[in-house]
Amino acid sequence: MSYEVIRLIRQLIGAGIGDTTRLSYILDRLENGKYLYLSDQKYLESIVNTNESITRKPFQDQPEFGNLEAELRNINLRLENILQNKADNENRISKNIPTAQTNLISKSSSDTIDSAPQPKSEDITLVLSVILGLISLQGIGHIYIHKITKGIGFLVASLSMSSLVITYFLGIIRDAIPLFLHPYFIPLLIGGLISLYTFQILDSRKLCVVYNLYISEHGKRPPWW
Repeated sequence: MSYEVIRLIRQLIGAGIGDTTRLSYILDRLENGKYLYLSDQKYLESIVNTNESITRKPFQDQPEFGNLEAELRNINLRLENILQNKADNENRISKNIPTAQTNLISKSSSDTIDSAPQPKSEDITLVLSVILGLISLQGIGHIYIHKITKGIGFLVASLSMSSLVITYFLGIIRDAIPLFLHPYFIPLLIGGLISLYTFQILDSRKLCVVYNLYISEHGKRPPWW
């Protein structure tokens, strides 16, 4: 900022030349290092040109006074450079903020996707229930869809009935069974195994459909699961 320009404006105000209020406003902006508007610059130049003999007289013995127009342009040029640098910095910051927010949102979305339960395959549920159920490992389809307690119940029941059938034919428990029950014992066990086998296939498939439907609508496991 040129000290001579400030002195000149103060001289104009003191001499009552021009609009004192506007000159005071221009003086305040220059003293605070603010940008001088082009309209104010032109106004100041016109005042100086109109009253050239008055404004230049106090500075005739000061060769460093120079040309007022060039001085003002130099001030504005420096201020423009400062403002441009500030604007560039703000643009860089504003560009980085959305990127950071996007990364944060992407990470949050990724965490949500990773933590959300995944649907279960109906085909796998059916295969586990049918194939493993044939060897008395019933309830594995339920365990696959996270119906752990129910699946373990089917598994224990099927293994127990299969064990009774095997031990009966091996003669291990035959003598412990009353004679009048012998004709019904094996048919009842086999019928129970078949009924349990069929029910656990149908039930596991139905529960798998319910489980997947609830996840697709709510993004979480059913609260009663």
